[in-house]
Amino acid sequence: MSDAKRQTGIKDCLIVCNGKIYKKDLAKFLNRKNYKKPRNAINIIACDGASDYLLRDIIVPDVIIGDLDSISSKAKKFFLRKKVKLIYRPDQNLNDLEKALKYADSKKYNLINITGLTGKRFDHTLNNLSVVLKYYKKMNIVIHENGFTGSIINKSRKINCKEGNIISLIPLPKVTGITTNGLKYPINNETFEFGVREGALNEALSSNISINFRKGVLLVLIK
Repeated sequence: MSDAKRQTGIKDCLIVCNGKIYKKDLAKFLNRKNYKKPRNAINIIACDGASDYLLRDIIVPDVIIGDLDSISSKAKKFFLRKKVKLIYRPDQNLNDLEKALKYADSKKYNLINITGLTGKRFDHTLNNLSVVLKYYKKMNIVIHENGFTGSIINKSRKINCKEGNIISLIPLPKVTGITTNGLKYPINNETFEFGVREGALNEALSSNISINFRKGVLLVLIK
């Protein structure tokens, strides 16, 4: 691993969960000519078994964290030779994503990117989403899943995107007084509630949209 990657003062990180991982999501953060050197000097934190996926493409994380029951012996040996830090956290009250978030919080990263959040097991997907919901107020978290970027908000927000982007608004679990500007299907002072009504598959008409609401928590997904 290069000295540049280990430099102090790096303010962003990428957490790779052991879910369905897409190369197009990882490519946002990696120098394609040298996977060992992340673009923009970003630190990579692998959640346990996600390290086996990274091994296939020789993507070297800075840290592997979890109870280390999913990482293969092959991956463990390889990354130890690369001097990757393995952190054993056996606490069964926390899943591996939460362990990674706590580690990232201790490093005071300004931006925490997460990929591999969903897929493989439905219970893990729901558990991971619950963990993000637990920490979104404390940390600046952006989710990257199969070309989507997502964030959780609890107050009105202006969103930068591209004209034609798909915009989905998912209540967690209920949001009142939603009014939007810049979407193909405008929303005017409406209520979204999980299991009742969501705002999936809308479309951006410009590079700037606004989402205003009175109360609640909203997952905003953009593709």
